[in-house]
Amino acid sequence: MIIASVLSIFLSSALAPATPPSSIVVTGRAIQDKKAALAACLARSCPPNEDIDASLALAETQLVAGKYSDARRSLLAALGRNKKEAMAYPVPVSDLYRANGRVAAHLGIDTDYYRSTWGIYNTLKKGIPGAKDLQYSAMMEVAEMVATTRGHDRAREYYRSIAYHARQDGRPDIAALAELRMILRHFPAYARPEAIREIAESTDPKTRAAQLEARLALARIAFEHNDLRAADAQVSEISKLGLKRPVLVYSPSWEVGGGPTNPDSAPTLLDRRDVLPTNAGEPESHGRAAVKILPNGPHGFASYRMPLNVKDMWIDVGFRITEQGTVADLQTLRSKGDIGWAKPLLTSIAGRRYTPAKAGSADSVRTERYTYTSGLEAGTGSHSTQHSPNARVEYFDLSDIAAAN
Repeated sequence: MIIASVLSIFLSSALAPATPPSSIVVTGRAIQDKKAALAACLARSCPPNEDIDASLALAETQLVAGKYSDARRSLLAALGRNKKEAMAYPVPVSDLYRANGRVAAHLGIDTDYYRSTWGIYNTLKKGIPGAKDLQYSAMMEVAEMVATTRGHDRAREYYRSIAYHARQDGRPDIAALAELRMILRHFPAYARPEAIREIAESTDPKTRAAQLEARLALARIAFEHNDLRAADAQVSEISKLGLKRPVLVYSPSWEVGGGPTNPDSAPTLLDRRDVLPTNAGEPESHGRAAVKILPNGPHGFASYRMPLNVKDMWIDVGFRITEQGTVADLQTLRSKGDIGWAKPLLTSIAGRRYTPAKAGSADSVRTERYTYTSGLEAGTGSHSTQHSPNARVEYFDLSDIAAAN
């Protein structure tokens, strides 16, 4: 399920159409079918892992249909029934926490996003104390959640802690990934190239995943400086490594203003350049399909303090990755609400560069959801909540979902 776990760039994808779909259809019947399947599971007192699978399937269908609040209710109900089963079913329960956290992030419910992301780590640590790979992967999710909810300084603290403890555990591979992601996502641009190059040029066979991610970052920097010869040379070398699907190398910066309810606000430049594989070298997903969600979606910080109206604002886009690694056939597949905020996003997507795709392959097709949102905060002079003016865009991958009929 797309909201269940994270992908490795070394895993092949599920089959998708060879050309971008003209639409994504999730019918009310599909949702009713998933509800009926869950009800039947509960009626026969099915084991927790089956309950969780059925609940995630329902929430996924609701989420794709744009029914975010319904998906959240389904996930909270499933957590209520199953969180006590964390010791016996740590991976399924951690998947529930992950799904709930990501839906909460799309709704701007950052307190729940925070609690649920920690729930992933705590469940895995208690339920599978020897599974260090899973625990460190979860801690990286925590670090990126902290970046969204608490800022770059706190995220750097978490990454430094991950790197330190990974070295203490004899895991230089994880330490190198943690340090690289800290550099890529939470260091100022001027401080990145030298540190990235040091990791990319390492000859330590234990840090291969970090080396690959660093080389992708160097290619991105070359694209930023319009040094296409150097960028293409890097991408060519990376492509020889036998990656099983195209990997995003570069995405142009784009702007988002205060949102549809504040058309006169000055837009803020958003750095999309750190969108790299978020999961190179991470463990596989124990058979569950997955979502690759940008862990630190763009943040627009406006100068005014008027609350934003961000209810039900999202867009689905589809496109094809060419043999040259460029974007073709970009389409808006579906949308909800005012989508003026998405115009610069579409321009950025059109300018992306990937590692090359095989012509006509399933992996050359991308379908993605973007949600315009902001964190909820206490309303002035009341106990109610309202969306803050600090806009951000959350993301998840629709590419592996077959259209429901």
